[in-house]
Amino acid sequence: MAGHAVLADEKLRHAFCGDIGFLRYSGVRTVVVHDGGPHPPIRPGEDPAALRRYVAGHVQRGLVGKLNERTPLAVGITGEDCRTLTVRDEADVLVDTGVVRVLLDSGRIPVVSSIAYGRDGGIHHLDAASAAAPLASALRGSLVLPAGAGAGGPAVAAVVDMSLPHAVLRHLHCLG
Repeated sequence: MAGHAVLADEKLRHAFCGDIGFLRYSGVRTVVVHDGGPHPPIRPGEDPAALRRYVAGHVQRGLVGKLNERTPLAVGITGEDCRTLTVRDEADVLVDTGVVRVLLDSGRIPVVSSIAYGRDGGIHHLDAASAAAPLASALRGSLVLPAGAGAGGPAVAAVVDMSLPHAVLRHLHCLG
């Protein structure tokens, strides 16, 4: 997950993108999941369409652009695309990994925004952890999920405190 720390701090974002590029060229199949950042101009529930435009447009394009400065392989999708993430209710997120697997199999780095399709036909904005955990569980493969401080995810997900530069690599090398 690209948590608030990564999205808010240019130095951390630069280190994060370098780490993801390094992992990709090292053969690690990596999926990045992000939310709206530390201060979205619209709060979830206020205007779902405007929040979607902000998260999938402004935040995602910025993150994909930064990743592609290091390795031109990042591709942005939303959780709505191909119904990758579907919210059944607040505690239940269904996952379809099809498009993510296609991107991974073609050597890409999927960057998934936490905007989800709703069974009710609406747009749902999930926090990055709520979007990343079920996706990681469904993929059951190499998946790095760096995040701001937060609770741990399932066994296949690594949730990393992104308040330090190169936190992904520090975590992988058990350097704390």
